Amino acid sequence: MGKPTIAVIGSGAVGLATLKNLLEEDFDVTAFDKRPSIGGVWEFSENINYTSTLPSTISNVSKYKSCFTDFPIPDDLPAYLNASQVAEYLKSYAMHFDLYRHIRLNTEVLQVVRAADSTKWQLHLSSEKGDEIIEYDKVVFCSGITALSYVPEIKGIQQFTGRVLHSQAFKRPAEFARMKVLVVGLGNSAVDTATELVGHAEKVYISHRHGINIVIWYPRYCKGKPLDLHIRRRDESIKHALTAIAPAISRKLHDSYVQKLTKESFNLDPVWRIHPPPSILTHQPTISDSFIDRLHDGLISSVAGIRGFRNGNTVELDDGSIMSVDAVIFCTGYRPDFKLTPGLDLTCGSRLPNHNDDLDYEFPFTRLYQNIFAPDYPDSIAYLNNWAFTVGVIPIGDLASMAIAQVWKGTYVLPSREKMIREIDSHYRWQRSLAKGDSVYPGIVQEGPWLRWLHSAAGTGVNENLGYGLQGWIFWLRNPRFCNLLMEGVASVHTFRLFDGRRKKWEGAKEAILRANENAKLYIKV
Repeated sequence: MGKPTIAVIGSGAVGLATLKNLLEEDFDVTAFDKRPSIGGVWEFSENINYTSTLPSTISNVSKYKSCFTDFPIPDDLPAYLNASQVAEYLKSYAMHFDLYRHIRLNTEVLQVVRAADSTKWQLHLSSEKGDEIIEYDKVVFCSGITALSYVPEIKGIQQFTGRVLHSQAFKRPAEFARMKVLVVGLGNSAVDTATELVGHAEKVYISHRHGINIVIWYPRYCKGKPLDLHIRRRDESIKHALTAIAPAISRKLHDSYVQKLTKESFNLDPVWRIHPPPSILTHQPTISDSFIDRLHDGLISSVAGIRGFRNGNTVELDDGSIMSVDAVIFCTGYRPDFKLTPGLDLTCGSRLPNHNDDLDYEFPFTRLYQNIFAPDYPDSIAYLNNWAFTVGVIPIGDLASMAIAQVWKGTYVLPSREKMIREIDSHYRWQRSLAKGDSVYPGIVQEGPWLRWLHSAAGTGVNENLGYGLQGWIFWLRNPRFCNLLMEGVASVHTFRLFDGRRKKWEGAKEAILRANENAKLYIKV
């Protein structure tokens, strides 16, 4: 009997980690990507149907928290990489682990359906070679959460004679030279789009609704260090413990801390309606070093939400004001996209309020165990495009794919279908409770329990050796200085590969952790 065959759909950061981790466990794996190059959103594309960062985009997470668990970003690169540097890093990862020969580029997966004998999955493919169908034992979806753009239906939009597009199609700010542009939304893509337009557009407006779709700004550096170097593993452990014991108190303390950081960093004009913000628990933060400055100098103007469009290029706002613009760019997010699996009902009609209050829309709640496994086919279908995390996607995707590899290898056993359904129902109720009087973003997870589950399933040894059980105390007694460094120093993602366990250990993990902590000392102390 040959090796189990697995198809990985997508060759962005998470797809590459998944490909590599499954190959390490001796599966026969092939990755497919409709794009001409690996890298996913980090590889700039002129194709308006492909979501990609702009060449000027800077990562919001430092290289210490946004790298693969066994492949550090080189010391000579800056703390915060630009899009091109991230794309090159991903290519160097693929080269280092010899992944290219397992990747088929320029090959689109049209759909994935269960074979007639119900033992395999058929991938319907389209490429320059023509259409074909290939069967695989298992499939992992790594196509990201930004595949299916969403533009709301607003009254009179068909009458608008200006240009209307989603931020997915925003590629060249110079195309909007001498235009008046209205950007809809106040998330990361909206703020990035608005600031990119400055210097090109005649005038930039950013439209959002008062008191609901409010976000939090903070700089990438705090007291001379990358912001995420201030977050230690012990801090995270305390936060997760407090959230489990007293979630309301934890939420209040966390929100207060982030709001205090915002107020210390920026002088906010009440006219902009940025505060009061929603909870950091239900809304991902928006990070920008220049947006507030552009509001102060008047190059970007904050306006009310859109009520509707009128004839020509006229827009009516919620406050009754009328304005004329040449273009409207909707930075209104993406819908969960499961069109590739028409035979699977992953929502069962469950819905949640949208994370963007500028839309009158409820998005489907995706019924996946641990936001990963389809409960009807947990041994052969997994999704790594249905969770959202405020820290680096790369190491979390790496960890999650280690968990999938161990589950499918048989070294970690999932609960029964009935228990998975009960836990999915419980997660749905939790999300509904968060959405009362507010909204939540798709893919939200309970951070502490979810990370503990991933480490347990992957077999990293992190829960045991850095916990407060017997094994944790034994590790501390044998390695007190190093253990304290792991808890009080840089919360390095290389810890995921440090200990003996079921997933493959990386012998260079300790050295990489020590180096990251030495590098952290070089930053200016203020």
